Amino acid sequence: MNILVTGGAGFIGRHLVSRLVSKGHSVTVYDNFSTSKKDPIDSVKIIEGDVRDVDDVQRAMKGVEAVFHLAAITEARSSDDDLVYSTNFIGSKTIFEAAKANGAKAIFTSSAAVYGESKITKESDECHPLSQYGKSKLRAEKICPEGSFIARLFNAYGPGGHSVINKFCKLIPKYEDVTIFGHGNQTRDFIYIDDVVNALLLGLETSGTYNIGTGKETTVMEIIDIIHQMTKSKPNIKFAPAVSGEIMRSKADITNIQKTAWFPKTELPDGIMLVLKSQGFDFSVIEHLK
Repeated sequence: MNILVTGGAGFIGRHLVSRLVSKGHSVTVYDNFSTSKKDPIDSVKIIEGDVRDVDDVQRAMKGVEAVFHLAAITEARSSDDDLVYSTNFIGSKTIFEAAKANGAKAIFTSSAAVYGESKITKESDECHPLSQYGKSKLRAEKICPEGSFIARLFNAYGPGGHSVINKFCKLIPKYEDVTIFGHGNQTRDFIYIDDVVNALLLGLETSGTYNIGTGKETTVMEIIDIIHQMTKSKPNIKFAPAVSGEIMRSKADITNIQKTAWFPKTELPDGIMLVLKSQGFDFSVIEHLK
């Protein structure tokens, strides 16, 4: 299958592209490389372009049978509301219109940020996003072509990622300062990258809106404790004021996607260990201390 991946040079994109190539698909990456490295990706055509550029998008979409639309401003704390809106909504509109014109299936990575403050979120829940990021994702969902697959991703992490888990795995073993915004008891539903990719691949055959998470919530302080126990490195924690508008709890109801036979396979401690290994942590040192 001929597949286009917007934002394919990013964290999730690279993992997705690698899997698509391994399955024998012909893949093209479309990225502006504003937040990712312009490194070659084996067996993949790369087009440098902006998702808001109608002409470039139309050219990239020619002959494409499916498009994974990942390109976005992903920082929920971004202060540039105009950039977030133009990229995440106007850019998505451009992609979706080109997909529809070329008869391509659209798989869209939305976000749990569309829900706003909520204890446990179901796809049928009313959405009240707090950030411009969440608002832009929700608006983009509403203009997805008929038959699209919409993945509301919770907190993805893994090798090469930029999540709080990745940051803590880098800082704690080096005894560098770890900054906690607020009290550290805010929770997130952390989902490992391989499980995210497995869910996105369902989009080639499935339609609908799905939460992509584990159905479990973990506090920031619990993440620090897991890394501490694994590395035996005492974290140097610095507390900072809570970020205005940031949600306190996040947990996915994954009943809907589990009906497709998908389920998260990677437990949080196992995923954290894989991140630590990818960042060069030597567990043999810990074995020697026992």
